[in-house]
Amino acid sequence: MINNLLECTKTISDEIFFIIDDKEDEPPYIVGKDGEFKIINSQKKELSFISIDSCIYGEKDIARCDCAIYDDKTFCFIELKHTKTTNWKRRRSDAEKQVEATINNFKNDDIVKGKILEAYMCCNCTIDNEYTKIQSASNSSEKITYFELELNTSLYCDTKKEFN
Repeated sequence: MINNLLECTKTISDEIFFIIDDKEDEPPYIVGKDGEFKIINSQKKELSFISIDSCIYGEKDIARCDCAIYDDKTFCFIELKHTKTTNWKRRRSDAEKQVEATINNFKNDDIVKGKILEAYMCCNCTIDNEYTKIQSASNSSEKITYFELELNTSLYCDTKKEFN
C-alpha cells in the first residue's frame, strides 16, 4: 500500500480542468483554467487525482513524478517540467527517470492492477523569464520501447489527456 494515498487523493468529475505545479515544495493541484496539463473528461465521469510529489513523497525522498490521474480503466503518471526551450532535452531525461521510479513504486499496488498504464511528460516553457506556452517534445523511440516492454506503460510527451 502506498503511504498517504487517501489524504493525497482528490476526486473530480469536471468536463475540463488543468493540473498545475507552480509552488516550490508543495504538491501539484487542480485549477479550472490556465494550467500546465489539460484533462478532458467529456463523459464527466469520476476521476481520481493523486498528488505524488510533496504529498505521498516528501522533498527528502528520491525524485518521483508530480501526480497521477486515473479512472477505472486507465492510470496516468504525469511529470510537469518548467524550463527554457533550450533545456528540454536534459530535463526530459530527468522526467523519464522520475516517471520510471514512480511506476516501479506503484507497480505492485492494487490501485494500478488491471489498468492500462500511461506516462506523460509535459514541459512548461518560459522565454525571457515569462511564461509563454506549454511545449511538448518528442521522445526517443528507444525510451518509448523501453517503457512499453519493461514497464508495461505507454510513454508520451504531451500537454493533455482525454478520458473517454
